[in-house]
Amino acid sequence: MGKKNPVIIKARQEGYNDGFKVGFEQGIVQGRQSATYILATKFDGLNKVPGIGPKLLDKIVKHFGKEYFQEVPHEYREAVRNAEDS
Repeated sequence: MGKKNPVIIKARQEGYNDGFKVGFEQGIVQGRQSATYILATKFDGLNKVPGIGPKLLDKIVKHFGKEYFQEVPHEYREAVRNAEDS
């Protein structure tokens, strides 16, 4: 084996580090989105529960945040329900 070129080694390491950083940041974003969707599916239909009127629902929304009361994609909703059934 010959001598390793330090420029190539440095470029490879920088590329690896940059790729890891991008992947890690994307993982954080996707993880937050997944957690938000899970909670949103739990809160789905909360307005249909007896005893929870518009005022109480507004308090709940303000406490947890509007992002947990967003519309969840149908595919994700089914995946969460299937996971709960297992």
